[in-house]
Amino acid sequence: MWLIDTTLLELRCHVTVPHSYAILSHTWTEEEEVSFQEFHDIEARRKKDGFAKITAACELARLRGLKWCWVDTCCIDKTSSAELSEAINSMFRWYKESAVCFAYLRDLLPDGEKTGGDFDQDLAGCAWFWRGWTLQELIAPRTLEFFDKDWNMRGTKTELINTLHNITGVSTQVLENSDCLGETPAGTRMSWAADRQTKRVEDIAYCLLGIFDIYMPLIYGEGERAFSRLQQEIIKEKHDLSIFAWKAEPNGQKFRGLLARCPSEFRHCRDVQVSYQLRMTTEYSITNRGIQLHTLLGTDDAGNYLLPLGCILRDPCSQDSKKQALLDGKDSIGVYLKKAPNYGLVRAYPDKLHTYRGWTSSMIQQHGKKRIHSPQDLAAYDCSLIDEQHRLSIRLGESNFPFKINSTGPDYSWDANSQTFITMADQRFTGYCRLRITTSRRSSFDCVLVCGLMRIPSIDKNSVKVNDEGLHVRAWCSIFSSSSTMWAELSDLTKRHEPQDLMNLRNTVDKKCGKSDSDRCVSETSTEIVLASVSAEKEQDHGIWFFRINVSVDCMPRRPQKRARDD
Repeated sequence: MWLIDTTLLELRCHVTVPHSYAILSHTWTEEEEVSFQEFHDIEARRKKDGFAKITAACELARLRGLKWCWVDTCCIDKTSSAELSEAINSMFRWYKESAVCFAYLRDLLPDGEKTGGDFDQDLAGCAWFWRGWTLQELIAPRTLEFFDKDWNMRGTKTELINTLHNITGVSTQVLENSDCLGETPAGTRMSWAADRQTKRVEDIAYCLLGIFDIYMPLIYGEGERAFSRLQQEIIKEKHDLSIFAWKAEPNGQKFRGLLARCPSEFRHCRDVQVSYQLRMTTEYSITNRGIQLHTLLGTDDAGNYLLPLGCILRDPCSQDSKKQALLDGKDSIGVYLKKAPNYGLVRAYPDKLHTYRGWTSSMIQQHGKKRIHSPQDLAAYDCSLIDEQHRLSIRLGESNFPFKINSTGPDYSWDANSQTFITMADQRFTGYCRLRITTSRRSSFDCVLVCGLMRIPSIDKNSVKVNDEGLHVRAWCSIFSSSSTMWAELSDLTKRHEPQDLMNLRNTVDKKCGKSDSDRCVSETSTEIVLASVSAEKEQDHGIWFFRINVSVDCMPRRPQKRARDD
């Protein structure tokens, strides 16, 4: 650690950090600042306007009886990537361990030069409150003093604590003691940087390392990936689902991964609180498939999955709202997920959060915990592919008798929540459902529903155009009961989920029955004769074509047979 001797104005290298030193916090003007190399040249440094604030900070430190002072412009050899990385990863600790931090606000005019407005407004207008790096310089120091353009002290962090909270959103508890950061949700900490700016894209992530007590290598040139890496490190170190509580800007991508792209997407998280009553036991980790979670999932009526985040959004102006939310889970938040083959579950409606009153025991029992994975992020190209995957889906519609789905295939394309096969617009797609249809309290029967897509002329009323080359497809469906001569063969083929088995299933049905958009089968018992019918037709939802297969069942009771009379 390089420090300036406040008397000699010379740089000295310290292997261990001294017990007492001052530190300067300020906003940079690149052409004015004195670099590490320039500081060693007395004539060169005097020509720089930035040297004046260095000498002023050293003078203040010397008057406090401090021999050493640290200034980021000249105390880091930025030509050494190793030294730069060490300094940035250690900077929060250096500010925290300083005896005093001087915050120099060069755009804060002295009292005699004020042009109007009160002090709080003048303070809030200073660039120091909108730079990324100064966030940790506000939070970390135990003693922080603010100085105006002429180095007049205008107050301390303790004296201005409520004003600083109103300007920055940082809680007064954290301003009083940075050790409280560990109790602050990740989403809230991110929100403090929502409106802050850095000159380099990567620095918006690097300036938050100390806020999250994270250490990671610096890779200038990686761009927005730096913020993604920061979130990955937070996930590895912390168990805090509020890291997923971001919201994208409206009218952006239709689908996203689970990670945010910048702190501004956490702007609404300033008042996020962990909901301790919702004792979520979600486990999550970074894998080569993205983010893997073992978690409780809910569902909604629109075919989405709901991932609860174990935290609440409250009205910061209402203490009653806060109390009530903690009691009954009101305003607890979650995110919408949708199944996408080859991607797992992706974030749907990324500009929205789902709010709910809490998970009832019946909902937990119904859905249980599941192991899922979700991508970290998605490009616009991925979104178009996912849209294409959901186009021409085959949905299982309603039935006049209840049925239970015992098994389906292929697993990767079946969405149990919406009872939909995601066909990926593949004209050779084939899927199946093993159904148990209940016709009365005492009677039920098993059947296999096989369906898929097939190429068809455009004149067919149920055909849908696939691409610009004029290819049209429609859905086909066949249904078989246990009395069918094909039952044993179909049962064998639907026990395995390999692509070749599904192809054999398609070929078997095509060879013996043909492919049509309707079919029926018969099941007979001692009390009734059941006729099960299926039919497929195209439908449109929000401009997207899909196919729906309806199941209808007709029951005819058997007449009791008369006993033969004895002769």
